[in-house]
Amino acid sequence: MSLVNFSIPHHLSEAVAADGVSIAYEDIGCGEPLMLLHGLTESSESWHEAGYVEQFLQRERRLILVDCRGHGRSGKPHDPAAYSGRRRAGDIIAVLDHAGIRRAALMGHSMGGVIALAAAAYHADRVSALIVNGAHPFAEDLTPLRAALEENFEAWLAFVKQLAPGLSPDSCRRIRGNDLTAVQASLARDRPDFSAAFAGLGIPVLAISGTLDPLCDAARKFAGLVGGEFLALVGKNHVTAFLDVRQSGRLSTNSSAVSAPAIKGEEAEPCAGPVSPGTDDA
Repeated sequence: MSLVNFSIPHHLSEAVAADGVSIAYEDIGCGEPLMLLHGLTESSESWHEAGYVEQFLQRERRLILVDCRGHGRSGKPHDPAAYSGRRRAGDIIAVLDHAGIRRAALMGHSMGGVIALAAAAYHADRVSALIVNGAHPFAEDLTPLRAALEENFEAWLAFVKQLAPGLSPDSCRRIRGNDLTAVQASLARDRPDFSAAFAGLGIPVLAISGTLDPLCDAARKFAGLVGGEFLALVGKNHVTAFLDVRQSGRLSTNSSAVSAPAIKGEEAEPCAGPVSPGTDDA
């Protein structure tokens, strides 16, 4: 895990969403704001461990690391209705308001990417740019995820370890420390298609996917839909595409645009196999 230099402005805080759920977040650094949103069964700590925090602080960014509802230090409702896209988008606005931020770039992995997309769909005026890794706004069947998390976290951990055999003990601890009922509630409903919300939205987008991720084609399709950039991480899957901070984290991001000059003009790498549900972090 990367260490935060606590001479840099840093504090833990908590916003309250419109439905009363507490949303915990970490506010680090100074500069243009960038909000980081983690994947299913993880927490904001994952961004520290992977090295993103250190990298972005070196670029003089103000980082807002959110524990998404149902995870980490945030509230964990057990009602599936509490995990609608609208409510999760509202969490982002609650945090921005609490932190005194008018607009921010959002970067999310998997579930966090879908939440970032929902925030842009419902509150486009509060989002300056989107960077989504392993996420898209198209319909998705979450049945395989519900099955993997039906009884406990062990089957889920086994699946994640297949994708990332070197998964850290800290990550395993975070996964096992979740509230199972809350995670199950967050997966109770399949994801609807909300891609129409991005037609003419005008928010700069960078979509990232590992070429071994079954969601790769959907991510590429989304980038094409919005006229955004697409970064294919060759030989990476849904998990390792996030862990590859050297590639995913080399982005030069700010509040008005997503700039990734290293990928402009590069020939797109083919995605692996047909798109199928089961590897997205909901």
